[in-house]
Amino acid sequence: MQWTSMAPAATALALLLLPGCHSKSDQAATALSGSDKVEAIASTLQACSYDGKPVTADATSLAGNAPDECSAAVHRIMGFTGLPANFIVVSGPVDNAAAVILLDQNRVPRRVIAFNPKFMSTAEAEVGGNPWGPISIMAHEIAHHLSGHTITPGGSRPEIELEADKFSGFILQKMGAPLSSATQMILTVGADHGTPTHPDKQHRADAIRQGWIESCQQSGGSHCGDAGAVPVTPSSAIPGMDMASGAIRALPAPGSIPFKYGHFVVDETGKLDPVRTRAMEAKLYALAKDVGVEFSILVVNDLHGMSASEYAWAMMRQLRVGKLDVGNGAVVVVAPRQRQAAVAFGPGLAKEAEFSKPDTQLLNWIDTAWHYCDDGDGCQGWTDNLFNIFSFTLSNASHTRWTIQYPTLGQLLDHYHQVEADRLRTKRPFNPETDQPLGSLLRVSGRITSLGPPTGIGSANSRILGGELGYTAVSMKTDDGYPVILYVSPRIAGLMPSGKLRAGQHYTVVGRLQQTGDRNRQASALWLFSYDPI
Repeated sequence: MQWTSMAPAATALALLLLPGCHSKSDQAATALSGSDKVEAIASTLQACSYDGKPVTADATSLAGNAPDECSAAVHRIMGFTGLPANFIVVSGPVDNAAAVILLDQNRVPRRVIAFNPKFMSTAEAEVGGNPWGPISIMAHEIAHHLSGHTITPGGSRPEIELEADKFSGFILQKMGAPLSSATQMILTVGADHGTPTHPDKQHRADAIRQGWIESCQQSGGSHCGDAGAVPVTPSSAIPGMDMASGAIRALPAPGSIPFKYGHFVVDETGKLDPVRTRAMEAKLYALAKDVGVEFSILVVNDLHGMSASEYAWAMMRQLRVGKLDVGNGAVVVVAPRQRQAAVAFGPGLAKEAEFSKPDTQLLNWIDTAWHYCDDGDGCQGWTDNLFNIFSFTLSNASHTRWTIQYPTLGQLLDHYHQVEADRLRTKRPFNPETDQPLGSLLRVSGRITSLGPPTGIGSANSRILGGELGYTAVSMKTDDGYPVILYVSPRIAGLMPSGKLRAGQHYTVVGRLQQTGDRNRQASALWLFSYDPI
């Protein structure tokens, strides 16, 4: 691997370390420490492309705004990881994309992914217009940062590249890419023979294939070794659906493109009023665009041997409706000719619908409306009656904050203690918009201390446990020292890649605050929306 060295401007962005290159200057720098190491590495600019070919770029040029389509695609990829981005996205004169660590004007390191301004169109052209080509490169570079490769001394090594390739395959399967599309880019631009830094393209394609298959198996796929298991699907289509007739032929394969890239209302029967359906589509589209909530309604002819509930949950898992971390998605399934109906709610959206009984209302709609719908005139006004079942839930969801507001429980409690102290000092009245901590969405990390709730002071609310929603409670101790009760929906484990919660395991969890507590006696409580083992 060749490399190029340039002296950066004194206050400009400078490259600290980049996977994809390995040089003697890297090795020399590792013998230094502190500021000397930073200055030694920062005095060298090294950059390598996705395929391992050396590229040169002035460090000062890696500071432009990334093309909108690159930023949007990176955001889309990160949505499937369940993790916050630990990098920023810029543009510069690199061949395609590169993961780097740059020093800002204050000499503070920060993770960066740099894209060529024409990256998307150029990368697509390399693979004959396949849109998954650039996504596979992006996922590879993101993996370098998420896996800590950019802070590993010694630059790139074959095992590091294979780790990033495996991550690329894993994520592309979750996003809906066929196996053939996940490997197409590296088989097109990769090297026939390995180098000290990059394996040959066949080994890299094997790593991508391994990641894709593991992701498929994790999602419950039954043909994960079959490259054709997930068909190439236009972004405007719903997998498994005949776009000409609107009929759903079968459940989509695991990992297929989510509803947010297609329709929100699918009427396989052809009986819903088209004008009213388009109005509902527009409403649900706006809800997804403005708030992030994804709510899908399917009126189907055939449940393919499943119950309506099984069908709805299969759709929820396989199409990944909503955002996994906050659980703000729902799939409604109505099978009027089989007199079945059910709703699969993500854990977050289930909180907005807990006082409604949509399954019962949907069956009432079938019994009352369907014989009118099934005549020659269709549903007409009965279409609105169907959609109006969810008016209350959708209204609640549209007024809920779906962004994570606090990274730790301690920060949330400290903030609201200060707010309360200021309110008492100024003697102003309580303002629920600014003074109420309950309902805040936060991410906390800690260890599960028990798969049962705590007892005594601060114990779980018995009125929440069991009942129609089937909540259980587990105990957690956060990394900043707070006892927490997590209220767990029985459906959440089926949506989480790691399966059921395990005692003693360290997790990062996302939830909505149900009650506040302290470090010593009173446990705080969260409605649990998602979790990832650490």
